[in-house]
Amino acid sequence: MCPSAQTVSQTKNGILTYCDHSKLFQLVYNNLCFELYDWELIAFKEYVFDIDPDYWEVQLKETMHNKRIPISIGTKHCIVVVNREELLELKQLLREKKKHTHLLSSQEIAYRHLQN
Repeated sequence: MCPSAQTVSQTKNGILTYCDHSKLFQLVYNNLCFELYDWELIAFKEYVFDIDPDYWEVQLKETMHNKRIPISIGTKHCIVVVNREELLELKQLLREKKKHTHLLSSQEIAYRHLQN
């Protein structure tokens, strides 16, 4: 773990951090941990946001467990399965936060006022 990692977003079961030194994002969700470069995180976000939970819940309704939504993580032998609530939380974790705009006070403006 990068000692200077900054939290990008956080939920009840996960955290997304960024290390400026290694230029890596670390996504920890439940017992999973992914270290991703910027382009990998973008591709993973696009993939996760394109998952249709309704489709997968119908397709895998005969399975004996309640986690029916597969998330492929790059290898053909490893698939993470989640339920609808976990998928929604993962999307919340990956959703970009809008940066808070700091408004300057009159004391912070370095402006010399000249009267004509």
